[in-house]
Amino acid sequence: MKKLRKIVELALLGCFFILTFSKSSVISIVSFFLLVLILVQLVKNSKILKSLSFLLFLYLWQIVSSHKLVPSYILPSPVQIVHIISTQSNIILPNLVATLEVTFIGFFLSILFGVLLALLMHVAKPIEDLIYPIAVITQSTPTIAIAPLIILWLGFGTLPKIVVVIWATFFPITVNTLLGLRTVDPDMVDVLKAISAKKSDIFRYVIFPHTLTYIITGIEISSPYAILGTLTAEWMGTTIGMGLYIRRSFSSFQLDQVFAGTIIIILFSLLMWGSATMLRQKFTRYLGGEK
Repeated sequence: MKKLRKIVELALLGCFFILTFSKSSVISIVSFFLLVLILVQLVKNSKILKSLSFLLFLYLWQIVSSHKLVPSYILPSPVQIVHIISTQSNIILPNLVATLEVTFIGFFLSILFGVLLALLMHVAKPIEDLIYPIAVITQSTPTIAIAPLIILWLGFGTLPKIVVVIWATFFPITVNTLLGLRTVDPDMVDVLKAISAKKSDIFRYVIFPHTLTYIITGIEISSPYAILGTLTAEWMGTTIGMGLYIRRSFSSFQLDQVFAGTIIIILFSLLMWGSATMLRQKFTRYLGGEK
């Protein structure tokens, strides 16, 4: 019985998929949502459904664009966007490389700065009292508001863009590192001290593994902001980068190019966040599911 039901569901899935190509927009869209309902019944695996969600969103977008429910100069179709990316790859690629260079350098320096700042605040309480309110103010100030000032102060080179990335990303890393340092198990430290363990050993076997999880969590939280920080700085003023590509496309009303640039940025932002998440999950499993 179950096998027969599955065959019927697969047949309906195929029928509704074919009907999404109907010339009638109503039939296409209704068929799409019925297709999704059957797909949810067939696919029980949560990971597969999450992976399919983006593809289904793109497919619905293509259906809406194909039936011209929204004018193409307002909402270009995914096919148009892929065509733009493939035909303008010689323009997009150098801009993308420049953006990623700034992002990775800025984010790496932000991690170093955030961890060192947390260590400094942990070992010296007066320094924390002095620095923490300023750090909160930097986080409360929108990047888009401070970026023009940083560019005016430091010029239009690479340095101001790196500073903007650090500004946008260091705070979550600092706060999480500080939290990790403060939540180290004191009993474990006392046991090691009782057996005359060296400070370096206490740091190596207790403090560092415990705090590293928090550092990676901070990196995971701030990773999407790294590439957005670069984009904000490039939007304000630069000679190369995806921010410049999107700004010029927007100024000339080339909305398909704006979408192409934006989607590329979103994909790389998700890639950075996904990499940080995988790193955290692997490290957590390595610690035996401590968190």
